Amino acid sequence: MDRMKTCIEEKPQELHDVCEKMDIPRLKPSEITFIKEYVMVMAPVSKALDVLQSDKMAYLGVLIPTINILVEKLQSLKQENLQYCEPLVNAIISGVNRRFSYLSGKKYLMATASHPMFRMSYIPNEQKDDIILRLKQELSAAHSPHVAETIVSRKPENESDEITDYFSRNQENVVGELNMYLQSTANTPDSAFQHLSKMKRVFIKCNTGVPASAACERLFSVGKDIFLPKRNRLSDSHFEKLLLCRINRSGTSASV
Repeated sequence: MDRMKTCIEEKPQELHDVCEKMDIPRLKPSEITFIKEYVMVMAPVSKALDVLQSDKMAYLGVLIPTINILVEKLQSLKQENLQYCEPLVNAIISGVNRRFSYLSGKKYLMATASHPMFRMSYIPNEQKDDIILRLKQELSAAHSPHVAETIVSRKPENESDEITDYFSRNQENVVGELNMYLQSTANTPDSAFQHLSKMKRVFIKCNTGVPASAACERLFSVGKDIFLPKRNRLSDSHFEKLLLCRINRSGTSASV
């Protein structure tokens, strides 16, 4: 469609000549308008897919910004007075919102907040305080006891002071590292976490996805054991239920 739009806009006469030589009707004005609108609507979708499939952006934290930008661009297309593709825009927006309704979960917000390209930019205002608190908790967990002990530089006066000093210094280090991360302008993991080792651990924990497709491949392998010649009239819904029961049979007493 993109190539067709280029031909329509830049080489209309050549396109007409091709239609005549192939003895096919020329494109009607309404068809040309539809192609232009379709390319305009699907361009943000194609770009979003390219981003999510990119090896350099294979992080969980990229999902929320990508979907938000996609929906914003589609919403802006409603102001373009589309003649034919406005129902397509509404259908895509509705489908995306329904498919990705789970993105408001803390897991995905933490992944986005710990990614240096986005930080708190795509976190809803009402949830920013909660996400910052969770980042502090993750940073505290990343500080091992022996690291925290090296932070103590003064000799405590008694055992009580030693315990208090241990926790206060550890908390100060956590807050300091988090502030450095949030105030930094570096937008790549290599540069942003060069001197923030604990924040780097949080980033890896929150953004690392499943590295292989083995789980999906096992699902396909089990499918051939269900869709046998004697079961060749299974409906899609019934086949899906049998497949999931077989995969999860360790957690159920039912036999398939």
